[in-house]
Amino acid sequence: MLKLTVVFVFFILAAAGPALAAEKDEKLRPETLLPAFIPVERPAQADLTARLREKVKTLKLNGIPGKNGKKVSRALLLLPRDRGAAGVINFEIEGGRHPGVYQCEALGRGQTSTGPKPRWVSGLIGGATIYYAPKEMADGATVPGVYDLRNISPERYELVFLDKPAALEGEKDLVARIQQSGAKPFFSAVWTNWYPKGYAGMPVDMLWAADSQAGTQGAGVPVFALPPQAASQDAVTLRIKQLTHNPGYYKGPYGRTGFAVHTDRWEEPEKAADPELSQRPELKDFRWRDTDGCVKLRPGCLELLNEFISSEENLGRRVQLEVFETPLLDGIPAASPADTGVSR
Repeated sequence: MLKLTVVFVFFILAAAGPALAAEKDEKLRPETLLPAFIPVERPAQADLTARLREKVKTLKLNGIPGKNGKKVSRALLLLPRDRGAAGVINFEIEGGRHPGVYQCEALGRGQTSTGPKPRWVSGLIGGATIYYAPKEMADGATVPGVYDLRNISPERYELVFLDKPAALEGEKDLVARIQQSGAKPFFSAVWTNWYPKGYAGMPVDMLWAADSQAGTQGAGVPVFALPPQAASQDAVTLRIKQLTHNPGYYKGPYGRTGFAVHTDRWEEPEKAADPELSQRPELKDFRWRDTDGCVKLRPGCLELLNEFISSEENLGRRVQLEVFETPLLDGIPAASPADTGVSR
């Protein structure tokens, strides 16, 4: 039975796209990227990475042939079809301070609710029922396919915050750091909670790569621009700024746009110390955290992904994320420290 399962995993993952299907080296087979378990009550990058490195030395996803002769480097995000479970992101840093292959827990479930809503899909987290928005809806589950990645760095991005002015009062250091003056080639609106305390990491832009979907789960996904809806003057201003920097920005899968890879602040000590938040499930289980249509990583993993993107860009490569949805992750357990042999 085990042999049949391994063979099934291989053929399912081989359909993920050229980055995987082209892999013919028997020393690295795609199913080896699936973890045996995904700890969710603590940061698990170190544990997942160590176990991945026991199996592979390289992902062979960096510097692969791309369009117009330009090489491409890809991260690979494996997400479960059951969005009540967590997935994993895999990437390889070739040099610098932190070389090697990496694997971290990741979420792409989208907006969630503890009560049913029309068309929303149900799942279970630790025996509790949860509902999440389908990928066809705004802020729904992450759409499988290929995205171009770019660090949302203040040196290259004109940035504005989506937070209300009152919420920015306690964020003066962050505001001063990322709202740098001068003309920038790119634009993004961001939330303060996408930046961990200390602000070492930065969110990552995910732009649907229309020319890179062949052979992936993004092939055939309907891509179009939704007509602008009646909105506040601030929303209109943001739209104009975005279109000025990127005229095609609002054309995306199912009409959705505005994707990012980012983190949150649930791991900050003051969250657990706050009586109003101390019992929230997000503090105890990573799977409960909303992603609102984006991809969510823990802070340490986001910093490593930032390094992967910048190092590959410095080599003149196009950096992408391939999102692949597989039911083979659905049954992977969320392990406790006792299960993994790793202490907190």
